[in-house]
Amino acid sequence: MKHVRILYLSVIIAFMPASLMGEVSVKVKNICFIDGYKTNQVYGYGLVVGLQGTGDSKSSLTRNSLKNLLSSMGLQDTEPVTKNTAAVIISATVPPNLRIGEKIDVYVSSVGDAKSLAGGVLVQSSLKGGDGIVYAAAQGKISLPAGENTRTSVKTSGIIVSGGVVEKDIKPEFIFKTADDRNFLYLVLTKWDYATADKLIKALKEKLNNSEISLGENGKISITIDDSIPLTEFISNIEDIEIVPEVRATVVVNEKDGTIVTGGNVTISEAMVSRKGMTIQIDNSNKKLSAAFLKDSATVKDLVDSLNAVGANTEDIIAILKALKDSGALHADLIVK
Repeated sequence: MKHVRILYLSVIIAFMPASLMGEVSVKVKNICFIDGYKTNQVYGYGLVVGLQGTGDSKSSLTRNSLKNLLSSMGLQDTEPVTKNTAAVIISATVPPNLRIGEKIDVYVSSVGDAKSLAGGVLVQSSLKGGDGIVYAAAQGKISLPAGENTRTSVKTSGIIVSGGVVEKDIKPEFIFKTADDRNFLYLVLTKWDYATADKLIKALKEKLNNSEISLGENGKISITIDDSIPLTEFISNIEDIEIVPEVRATVVVNEKDGTIVTGGNVTISEAMVSRKGMTIQIDNSNKKLSAAFLKDSATVKDLVDSLNAVGANTEDIIAILKALKDSGALHADLIVK
């Protein structure tokens, strides 16, 4: 019989007394980000050449693009053969504060009927942001993902490691002006929670004596900047503040390998569990029942341990967790993957 494994998000928490469960402080930088200081997405269109007859065969887009490329190089070909060429969409993620000349990974995906991009080389192509400005140029040999089964792995999408070169600096705009001309920034919780926000605001007020802290629109926490210290030190002081965040009760189930991960204070209300084929032997008795009774405030670990003990398989346990969630007895978000 295959037992279901149950894991906790923190090894330390698993060995802490019940009264201290969840009382783990974390730094602000691990649960928040500064508004405006973000990554950026860029994209573009290009041609992959050098394919071994696995390129686009019927795409007029590829044919016209190849004709335009050859024309820009001073070459004329009225009907270029495209079987060794593929039209592709290029995309990349650009981190903040990236400078001219730095390199980024570029993802390449076919948009025609190419069978494979293996062995192909991307001709230099521009990458634009959502504002239409060119931020990077990409070129290089494409690497395909290494799958367990090479026959079924995707061959029309690949990556060029460090294939993009930044052509324009990206400077994040995260400092704003108040009505009285003071500089301020917004701190944003990665996962919004009023209790955590309250703790965060109180901790900020205690640490930053010369700053005004308030809760703004859309859950943003406004912090006026203390001009008496360098900006890097000011932001570093904010990021190093520690609080105990409220952890949302969550149960994550992986149907493939049967792993169950619980986070937060997950409890189960009083409920009756019955599933076809399950029989429970009551200790010190000859009675056998086809249902299990869960007392109030039982945990997911108690449930899984009990079901494992009576021979429940992965499918049974996942089905029971889903049913408990549907009935309202499982007080947590249930995520099934």
